[in-house]
Amino acid sequence: MSASEVLKGQIRTILGTGPSRELRRNGMIPATIYGDNKEPMSVSLEEKEVTKLYKKHGFTSNVVEIELDGKKIKVLPKSVELHPTKEFVRHADFIFLPAKGMQKVEVPVVYENKEKSVGVKKGGFFNIIKRKILLNCPVDSIPSDITIDVSNMQVGTSLTTKKLKLPEGCSLFAKKDIVLASITGRGGKSSSSEEDSPENAA
Repeated sequence: MSASEVLKGQIRTILGTGPSRELRRNGMIPATIYGDNKEPMSVSLEEKEVTKLYKKHGFTSNVVEIELDGKKIKVLPKSVELHPTKEFVRHADFIFLPAKGMQKVEVPVVYENKEKSVGVKKGGFFNIIKRKILLNCPVDSIPSDITIDVSNMQVGTSLTTKKLKLPEGCSLFAKKDIVLASITGRGGKSSSSEEDSPENAA
């Protein structure tokens, strides 16, 4: 589990388009925290800090603490709205992280040694089909990513979710076996196209 980031924020009591514009003019953004059977909470956060968090590896699997009036709330990033022409965050959604139990988390997959894999050295193409998978993880041990050494993959082979070695306590959210990556021969095409949608990732 990655160390918690801390974002300082304020509770928002005045909502709407006008107040949101005013926040952004002052370097802040509106954000919402929901889930875990709790009342949704509207807050304001510093735009630069949220954008920096968004650009970090494993955005949706990084545990975050939002500090409000001296009290810290543990959350997971869920999604962001970006500026239409610039890569900075305009709005963010977070989910409350329960104190104990399991949590569904979207975790990035890192394919290690792609260029050094046996199949690629023989002229094959490494096709990434999924960049993220959905896991059920203990709330106190959420992995920042799942790293897979693909150096032994041959041309014509594929890597599926059921071949993964998951961290202790974690399990796949989806029951079916899903292709994550494949190596096709030179000029060949993968049977699946890359799809990063969380709903289809696992």
